[in-house]
Amino acid sequence: MFCTKNNIKFFEELSDQERWFILTKGHEADPERGERCTICYRMRLQKTAEYAKSHFFEYFGTVLSISPHKDAERLNKIGFELETKFGVKYLSANFKKKDGFKKAMQVSYCENFYRQDYCGCKYSLEAKQKIK
Repeated sequence: MFCTKNNIKFFEELSDQERWFILTKGHEADPERGERCTICYRMRLQKTAEYAKSHFFEYFGTVLSISPHKDAERLNKIGFELETKFGVKYLSANFKKKDGFKKAMQVSYCENFYRQDYCGCKYSLEAKQKIK
């Protein structure tokens, strides 16, 4: 595993699809990068901030900004709001900059990481399948 090989602590939270469906109800037809995405960003970042606070981390952040499908400015705005709410510093980033996406793709290829060509939500996948 990449994290073990590189001595990186890793914690994977179980998906909370039920909560996600409740929060995004009424936003099923939103376009990619629409309000549904903002709701999703907030849900994920809040869970991360809560984890960071409960485990006494100094910072929290996200790698979502590496994706060309994600709005780094919006992610960072939410992160700073949660920094204030939880009292844990937010590490602001836009990992797409300076060929970040290209570098991530190279690492993904070399490490044989699973990659998908949609954001990951049910509605994004359905929209992608309609285009095919």
